[in-house]
Amino acid sequence: MALLCIVLGMSGGAVVTSASAQSLDRLQETETSVAYHYYARPGDATVQVSVWGTIGNTGIYEVPEDTQLDKLVTMAGGAPIDARQRGQDPDNIQIKLYRTAENGERSVIYEASLERLIADTQYPVLQDDDILVVELERARTPFRFRDALNITSSLASLTLLTLRLIDFF
Repeated sequence: MALLCIVLGMSGGAVVTSASAQSLDRLQETETSVAYHYYARPGDATVQVSVWGTIGNTGIYEVPEDTQLDKLVTMAGGAPIDARQRGQDPDNIQIKLYRTAENGERSVIYEASLERLIADTQYPVLQDDDILVVELERARTPFRFRDALNITSSLASLTLLTLRLIDFF
C-alpha cells in the first residue's frame, strides 16, 4: 500500500511538473495584455493561435495541435449571428486563417463563409502563430418608405430651425 502511494505520488508530481513547465514557457513568451486562453490537458502538444475580429472572445488560444478550426471558433465564442427581420438578407460572416511563410510574409491559407466552414469536414491543421480572423459584413437593407419619411422630417426640422434663427437675429 505504501509503495502504491509512493508510485502515485511520484507520477503525479512528474505530470504536474511537466505541465506547469509547459504552460509557464508559453506564458512567458506572450507577456502582453491580450487575453490568453489555455484549452489543453497537461502534457498535450499544443499550438498558439491568435483569434481576431468580430468574435466573442479574441486573444491568444493555446489548444491541442489536433484541434479543428470549427472547434476553435466555438471556443472563441462563436460567430456573431444576430436575429434578422423577415425578408432581410443574412449577414455575411467570413472566416480567414493566416499563416506565416518561411520568408516572413503572412498569407491566407483558408478562407470561407460561416456556412462553408460548418459544411466542411477538412480544415488545415493549425500551427503555431496562425491567425484566425472572423469578419462580419452586415447585410444591406433596402431603402424603404420609412427611411424617406425620416429624412424628410429631419430636413423639415432643420429648415424650421434655420427660419427661427433668421427671425431671431
